Amino acid sequence: MAAFENEIAEIDWRGRIQRNLSRATAQRVRALFSEINPHLVGDKLFESRWSELRKDAAVLVPIIPRAGGSTVLLTVRSSDMPSHAGQISFPGGKTHPDDDGPMATALREAHEEVNIAPGEVDVVGAFGVHKGGLGFSVTPVVGVVDPRADLKPCPREVDEIFEVPLAFVADLGNHITEQREHKGVKYNMFAAPYDRFHIWGLTAGILRTLAETLQDGDPTR
Repeated sequence: MAAFENEIAEIDWRGRIQRNLSRATAQRVRALFSEINPHLVGDKLFESRWSELRKDAAVLVPIIPRAGGSTVLLTVRSSDMPSHAGQISFPGGKTHPDDDGPMATALREAHEEVNIAPGEVDVVGAFGVHKGGLGFSVTPVVGVVDPRADLKPCPREVDEIFEVPLAFVADLGNHITEQREHKGVKYNMFAAPYDRFHIWGLTAGILRTLAETLQDGDPTR
């Protein structure tokens, strides 16, 4: 891990993301569940757990250039939220009618949820749409956040804010799939456990895409 951290510290990771965002793999639509559970695609009994596709949504993938090494900011959603209560996520939510595209949605939601003002974010670009469980279709927007930003969780939506080292995220060895079970049927989920935080599902899938985009070569080929 130490060697990898040094490597990440020495590269222009922002420039690497910008260059690699043009890859077809970074822009592809990722149906995350189908991708790692091809054997369950079309299984009517199992797929009854998913709802119809909901409105489009967007999240901000906030990268903060800290003095001790860049980090990725994540949140623990409030236990009172109507969906994904208590789960780990990026700041984000559903697109509003007056939002001018996914970037506007991601910046607005980040301001509302963790007090990052739009002017404190330098947007690098966006990944292709990621489709997760429960019918969510999300556009991840990658942005570099001013390290002086006054981070504050909105109590109604966020229980906790935490940061994961970018070096940890960029190491593909930290990304796994784990097996779960629903109605007696076993299925796979993306995961990236870090410290006391168990990151899984859609959020882990987006982190996996970020990790792939930080590689010199395209790891999906």
